[in-house]
Amino acid sequence: MKKSLLRRVALATIILVAIPLLSTQALASAPPEADGKGPYVDADGTTHEDAVAAIWAADVTTGCGEWLFCPDEPVTRAEMAAFLTRALPLEPAKDKMFVDTNDNPHRDAIRAIAAAEVTHGCSREHFCPDEPVTREQMASFLARALELEGTTNHPFQDISDSVHEVDIALIASKGLTSGCSPTKFCPERLVTRAEMAAFLARGLDLPVPDKLPSIPEDVIADYRDETGDDSDEPREPGAEGWRDLVEQYFPASEVDRAIRIIDCESNGDPNARNPSSGASGLFQHLPRYWPERSNAAGFAGSSIYDPEANIGVAAWLVYEYPAGGWHHWTCK
Repeated sequence: MKKSLLRRVALATIILVAIPLLSTQALASAPPEADGKGPYVDADGTTHEDAVAAIWAADVTTGCGEWLFCPDEPVTRAEMAAFLTRALPLEPAKDKMFVDTNDNPHRDAIRAIAAAEVTHGCSREHFCPDEPVTREQMASFLARALELEGTTNHPFQDISDSVHEVDIALIASKGLTSGCSPTKFCPERLVTRAEMAAFLARGLDLPVPDKLPSIPEDVIADYRDETGDDSDEPREPGAEGWRDLVEQYFPASEVDRAIRIIDCESNGDPNARNPSSGASGLFQHLPRYWPERSNAAGFAGSSIYDPEANIGVAAWLVYEYPAGGWHHWTCK
């Protein structure tokens, strides 16, 4: 790595040792009130808004659209590469290329993290740029990028079989995460863009900017119009938190059944992903069928992790799909 990178990493590592253990889920604190300050209307008033503002000010992110950050969307491997190369002075290597990244807009960033040995790809010749990043993969990305060293002791009971165990222990020891609970790390859960902002802001000790742009009133109004009923936000943790949204797509007599399936399939986590089959979201839809089924159900272009789309497609499978019914799920 470049000397400037090593100096920056060394400084960040020293700072990290002094940071109290914090959870990326921010379980102990309520989200701040929205104040109309940018840089992103969909991050204003959210748990990680300071972290998002910090990485924006450091030119680590350009958002996902005008005044938008898409904080709840899962981070892809290609996006992770882009985040890291903007945060750290990594340079691309022309002789390191994966066969599945030639046309990817983040190919230079992918080359850079490969040259710095932050990644070895998902196979010898493939990077799998569009695959979402899990928490355990994120741990290895960060541990390698920041060249973390130190204790490998950890309190987590769910990572003993993970190939990323050492890296998970390292980021925990440096204060980047305290897991999804005191004794669990949830290694296979997906990382959202907001969570990644928090990891990077802590890891690099990025300050929150003193001055932030005011979000135009028409942008705020349009955003509130689009998200005003907030029924796609869980009312409480777990499957039960999605009851309001489920009631919009399932008849009253079968809402409880749909809630039980969500609880069994994903425990109410909209970003849940089965590492073996790739089944994703609240109802664990299979990605290979998602484009066709989401289009037929009226959710063309929606992410499989979009709670409303995931629930809506499930209802379509039960009531409108030619081979419909509840048999699509083994959970009852």
